[in-house]
Amino acid sequence: MEINISKSYNVDKLRTWLGYELSTMLLFLLSSFWALALILTAIAAVLFTPFMLKILIEERRFGWIIFFLIIVGTPLLLLMFVDSYAFVLQYAALGMFYFYCFILRFAIRDWE
Repeated sequence: MEINISKSYNVDKLRTWLGYELSTMLLFLLSSFWALALILTAIAAVLFTPFMLKILIEERRFGWIIFFLIIVGTPLLLLMFVDSYAFVLQYAALGMFYFYCFILRFAIRDWE
């Protein structure tokens, strides 16, 4: 018996998870439970990032990895050096992460 794995298996898997990941964006937009929303969205982002980067590396999408490092890494890098705006930078980093996932979700359609 032969097992056939689709050539775009990793892309399909990432597309599926991006659909779930964007649903956590609703938590980010909840302002009445801001502390809980910040914690849950941060946990989701931290857990999803290695998986997403692994797929991007396997698919050789280095431009997307560099774009991720720039738009998500910049607020995180600033967070290490600036104490007075730490709260704002936390939201900026999470917002940029979910914006990146939103853009990636649409771009991934053309990768097959």
